[in-house]
Amino acid sequence: MFRRSLLLSAMLALSFPLYPQEETPAPDAPKKEESNLIKTGTMVSASATSEKPAITSPYGDQKNNSPCWVEVTVKPDAGRSVSIHDYVLTSDGSKYPCIAVALDGDGYSGDTWKLEQMDGTRNFKLLFPVPSKDKEYRIKFKLLPTALTPVKLNFAAPVEESK
Repeated sequence: MFRRSLLLSAMLALSFPLYPQEETPAPDAPKKEESNLIKTGTMVSASATSEKPAITSPYGDQKNNSPCWVEVTVKPDAGRSVSIHDYVLTSDGSKYPCIAVALDGDGYSGDTWKLEQMDGTRNFKLLFPVPSKDKEYRIKFKLLPTALTPVKLNFAAPVEESK
């Protein structure tokens, strides 16, 4: 009897995965358009710069010296939150963590690690140090498996000031 219930439990576990699985499209299926949906809401925009954004911190100057910085703006769904631990940028098998978050229009602060808003009226900004502006990056939710495909970032190269 015990063996039978153990076998039944194993079969059910294989039949009903804990997390949604991505469907494999048929070979002749039309290609789906890229979506800007992420776990928190919708990605609005992304920009890259070679100039380090100001990050105020009660612990002094943040020592992260990166050649390039990517800022991703997100329109959250009502009642959602975002933290520096939720997303990574991926490129060529490498992952680049978020180091700061801010409400759109506000500056980055090293002591703010999570943002919440109940009405979803203001955008969030996420900041990622990356090695180059010339790579293709995707933003990926990293806490749980999700059926959402990581969103490709489309941004123009930063404009260098001529002197």
